[in-house]
Amino acid sequence: MPTVKDVAQRAGVSVATVSRVLNNSEKVSEQTRQKVLKAIEELGFKPNLLARNFRKDKSNLILVILPTIANAYFARVVKGIEDTARKNGYGILLCTTQNSPEIAAEYLKLIEKKQVDGAIIASAKIEIDFCKDLDTRRIVQACEFYPFLDTSFVTIDHKRAFYDVVDYLIKKGKKNILCAIGNEDIPSEFERKEGYRKALEENGLQFREENVIRCSYGWTELYEKLKNLCCLKKYDAIACSSDLMAVGAIKAAKALGLKVPDEFSVTGFDNIMMSRLYEPSITTVAQPMYSIGEKAAQILIDTLESPGAFEKQKIILPHELKTRESA
Repeated sequence: MPTVKDVAQRAGVSVATVSRVLNNSEKVSEQTRQKVLKAIEELGFKPNLLARNFRKDKSNLILVILPTIANAYFARVVKGIEDTARKNGYGILLCTTQNSPEIAAEYLKLIEKKQVDGAIIASAKIEIDFCKDLDTRRIVQACEFYPFLDTSFVTIDHKRAFYDVVDYLIKKGKKNILCAIGNEDIPSEFERKEGYRKALEENGLQFREENVIRCSYGWTELYEKLKNLCCLKKYDAIACSSDLMAVGAIKAAKALGLKVPDEFSVTGFDNIMMSRLYEPSITTVAQPMYSIGEKAAQILIDTLESPGAFEKQKIILPHELKTRESA
């Protein structure tokens, strides 16, 4: 039996466009409408009326849940979401949780109340106890992936990305490398730690738990921890889980009289604007932030427009190592 995706492919349009034609939307040109109707006739496609009822009481709003707006990383992710939403006739409702799963759960209830049509969870911390009754078709995870929440997701391979940056440091001759990460309850942080471990072990170096520093994503906490680490001079590098952490590491190294990168190399993660502007510029892992937001939004909108054609999508986007002055 042909599906909405088959019609879209035959007509050379998006699934969302097919849905608009089926719902007599004025946003479709007459030429496009005729192409879609022709494809429907050729394929003998019959719309799923029950699935179309799923779209009653639409708000044309997408909930975007973030842990914080203080991290510049999320600005580009949100930009990708917003641009895609606007092109498709949706607005966004931006909410922050400060990594409280309880707050995230409260916001997600807006879907059930039909105050929003669906949600994109972008790195916000969630817990299984708060997610039992969610309609996972209406949710897409971006940047992170919690496996217990069975949704589509868009992210990068965090383990591989951190492996690449630590392996790069080792190839540069660094042997005593610290690792600075956030909360390991967040899947990407656990994966980055495992990437650090794997890079060390595959290069014949020993992983030591005491060399893993846990702190917030800003610069001040890591700065204080490194500045007060009396044995810091025995280390020759640190791989950080954010570019702001890397700023803290560079400032601490300078405060202790270490030359960056000759005596102490520093790497970051994300490739926010500051990583290019800071002195020295920061070697970092570039995440495709805009594309993550763009693709997450398109997956969600396609599902909202054509729920009968729902297919869970698992998208891993490529990352890139940006080598600069700090390493």
